[in-house]
Order: sequence, then C-alpha cells, then structure tokens
Amino acid sequence: MTKKAALAILISLLTFFLIVPFLSYRSFKSAIKEEFLNHLVTTRDLVKLQIWNYFNDRYGDIDILSRNPVTSQGFIRLHSAFLAYGIEHAQFQKIKNIYQPLMDYYISDYGYTNIFFIDKDGNVIFTALREDFSGTNLITGDYKQHSIVPVFKRALEDVNFGDYTWNDKANDYTAHFAAPVYKDENLLGVIITEIPFAHLDTMLTQRAGMGQSGEEYLVGEDGLMRSNSRFSVKPTILQKEVDTEATREAFEGYVGTKIIDGYRGVRVLSAYTPLNLNFINWALLVEIDEAEAFAPIRAVETKLKIVASIISAIAIGYIYLTYRSYKKENKHNISESEVQSEA
Repeated sequence: MTKKAALAILISLLTFFLIVPFLSYRSFKSAIKEEFLNHLVTTRDLVKLQIWNYFNDRYGDIDILSRNPVTSQGFIRLHSAFLAYGIEHAQFQKIKNIYQPLMDYYISDYGYTNIFFIDKDGNVIFTALREDFSGTNLITGDYKQHSIVPVFKRALEDVNFGDYTWNDKANDYTAHFAAPVYKDENLLGVIITEIPFAHLDTMLTQRAGMGQSGEEYLVGEDGLMRSNSRFSVKPTILQKEVDTEATREAFEGYVGTKIIDGYRGVRVLSAYTPLNLNFINWALLVEIDEAEAFAPIRAVETKLKIVASIISAIAIGYIYLTYRSYKKENKHNISESEVQSEA
C-alpha cells in the first residue's frame, strides 16, 4: 500500500509539473502575440497619421496658393506676355523674374520638385524649373500624353491629385497636386505643384523597433506598391504587385490585424488600414515575419519539450523499476508460501 501511495503521489507530482508549464506556455504565447500585434497597431497608426498629415498639408498648400491674389495676378501677366512674345523673349523673362523668387521659396521651403502655371487652354506659361514641355500646349502639342495632362484636366474643376510616375528629370518618382486659379469668377488656368517620392519614402523607412523583418508599405488601388520593399534591392514602387488577405480587407474599408501569408510568401503578423484620404485610395500595412515575432515562443517551446522528455523518462524509469521490484517481491512471497505449505 505504501508503494502504491508513493507511486500515486509521484504520478500526481509529475503530472502537475508537466501541465503547469504548458498552461503557462499557452498564456506566454498569447501575451507575446498580443504584444507584437499591439506594437504593429501603434506603428501603423503613427505612420498613417504622418502620411495623412503630409498629404493633407500638400492639399492645403495648393488650395491656398491657388487662391493667393499674387498667383492670379501672375497668371494674367504671364499669359499676356506668353501670347505676345513667347517664353524665350526678354519681355516675358522680365515678367517671369517677378514671380520666380516666390516660386523658388515654395520649392525650397516645401521641398517641391517643380511648380507649373498652365492656362485654361493648356499652355504651359510658367515652370519654376525648366521642363521639356515648358512653353508647349499640353492639349494639342507633343506632350499631350504626359502624365501631368490628366491631373491638369481634372484640376480645371477642382483641387486634384495625380499619382506617382517616374520623372527622368528629377531622377525620382513624382506626384502632383493641382488646383484651378480664378480671377473673380473667371477661370485663368491651373497651378500644379510637383512632389518627390523621397518625402514619402523617408516616412516609410523609419524602422526603429521593427526588428530584422518588420516593414511599413503602401499599396495602391491598382494593387501596385506605392513604396519600396526593404527586401528588394530594386525599387518596388509601381513595380511590385501585392494581393493579400490584408490588402483586400483594407480596400474594403476594414482596419484590423491578422496573421497572413505576406506578399513574399512568408507568414507575417499584419496590421492594416485604408488611408482614408478623399483623393487617394491606398492601403497602409505594417508587418513582421511570424518566425521573428514568435522566436521567444519557439525557444520556450523547445525548452518545455526537453523538460517534458526528461520528466517523462524519469517517470517511466521509476515506474518500470518499481514494477520490477514489486513483481520480484511478490514472486518471493509466493515462493515462501509454497515452501511453508509443503512443510
């Protein structure tokens, strides 16, 4: 009875020491997962606010610049000089030099790539920095297929945004904000600011606290990246297509977190959201590889397996030895009984 009781107590203790660590492990795993997802959500919301502020500020800038009386006055004078002399004439250059310092200030202070004045008929009557299409007509001329044309046409009616395209002159991807310019009720034309991708790229490459595999990236409604992947040596903006469960949900208007198959075919923890800008339909995603995020869990899991194996081996050995001892003692008792019976 004593041995049976000791064996029962031992089994109970072994069971306790096996179950408790595994229950603790499950709680630890859940806590690690929650911690990483919360970190991704915090990063996502901060990056979203930064991008949101940047684009809304640029939207506000072009709206204010288009309403500035100096801008409308410049349109009138430059338009008259353009029609009378053309952009190469000294008289036109004299008028242009009146407005050049103000536009240079905007380029320097706001980091624009260029600023354009285009009259309502499509004539490019002013560029802060010389372009190939300066002085041409964007409706009927050789540059009617240029990426700036669609945003110009839309901006004849309201403030508008033109998505990023490659710009050989700037050696960067650039986007455009455009707004109509009026004098009283009369439409004069469109003013356009050109912004470099470098501004956006800087926001998305701040990876403090994101480990070896964490990244933030943008995807446009066409499914193409609007940022560069940290896992590619070549630019991925407007090159890499992304179609994941997270991007699909973001474009449906959902904000959330999930463990998904990422665009690299690797399992990732993903925090996603639409940008919620009226003039941009993009999704923002912040992700980290599941393998990196759960590395501490894997380490604990390995240790638990080793401990469980050792405890199980000890328990099985003890039970086996106890059984052998019990069997041997029982056999000896039977033999003694038989001897006593014969006597």
